[in-house]
Amino acid sequence: MRTIDVLVQGATVELFHFYGVAIAPVDTGDFREEGRSHSDPASTIDFFAPGFSGVLALSAHPGVFRSMKGLPPMPEGFSDWMREVANQLMGKVKSRLARFQITLQTDLPQLRNPSDVERRHRSCRQQFCYAFRTLKGDVLVTLSGDFDDGSLIFSNASPLPLDGKLILF
Repeated sequence: MRTIDVLVQGATVELFHFYGVAIAPVDTGDFREEGRSHSDPASTIDFFAPGFSGVLALSAHPGVFRSMKGLPPMPEGFSDWMREVANQLMGKVKSRLARFQITLQTDLPQLRNPSDVERRHRSCRQQFCYAFRTLKGDVLVTLSGDFDDGSLIFSNASPLPLDGKLILF
């Protein structure tokens, strides 16, 4: 298992557990081919750093979003919440990568249809697919881009504060 796999899977499990959703990674070899495609819509975030740039995409069955605890009522649907969950996931991945001396810059999350996400994935050198199961449906996270594994140099000194820490200005 690659370092990036551990970082992304751990961040995803931690995020969904925070919202009261029991989630477990699925071996993508056991996942059906059609299950490797994002549902409509998918939330995406572009990111970049020297030796590490690409796009993170997240999609989930609507039942997964409905089962998340502590959400405000959403009469308009889950579009805003999908972008927020992807943003929080990207923040967790960014925080973990900071321990490997990678300081990511990220764009704002956007909703994309699955064909746009797939087209973007095909244009990248590397694609990683992370499938998860919950009691309410599947979750798919993909990471695609150009990643230099040699740039992952672990250090205990993180330039970012730990999750949940308050920073006073």
